[in-house]
Amino acid sequence: MKRLPHILFIAMGVLIALASCNKDESNWEKYKDWRKANDAYIEQKAEELNADGTYAYARISPDWDKGSVVLMKKLKKGSGTVKPTYTSYVDVIYKGTLYDGTPFDSTYSYVDSITTIKLSATVQGFAMALTNMVVGDSCEVIIPAYIGYGELEKTGIPPYSALMFGIKLVDIPAYEKPYEKK
Repeated sequence: MKRLPHILFIAMGVLIALASCNKDESNWEKYKDWRKANDAYIEQKAEELNADGTYAYARISPDWDKGSVVLMKKLKKGSGTVKPTYTSYVDVIYKGTLYDGTPFDSTYSYVDSITTIKLSATVQGFAMALTNMVVGDSCEVIIPAYIGYGELEKTGIPPYSALMFGIKLVDIPAYEKPYEKK
């Protein structure tokens, strides 16, 4: 009789796990066309060429996660000499849209369009892009869903969404140097 509560607790856990699996599978199917459209968009942008025949977007992959890639097009080169680290706070201006141009977030809607964020508190792709920028850089960045919000649904962002950002790195307040092996 003493085991009954434990058995019921375990059974409830199994039922919850099964229910969430079914939800994930149905979301996977529900967003099938959306996923395909996002993936096709990323593939198209990855192959986009400049007038001189070079790729318009660089493929950025950080040392700390070689398997992840964001696409990044430099719009304006900054005058800075250091790049933020993953644990840095940065002052940025940005506008985020979905692949189809639907806006979901922008610092331009704030009273002061410059906002301070900690890179490690953002989606991985956003941090990856900013750790490859110097102060003054302006870039267009395309983040695949797996290093964005993935299967999560956020306000204005469906699951499995590629994210496009126009980003300007304004400053790196209290810059800390990355660890270097000696």
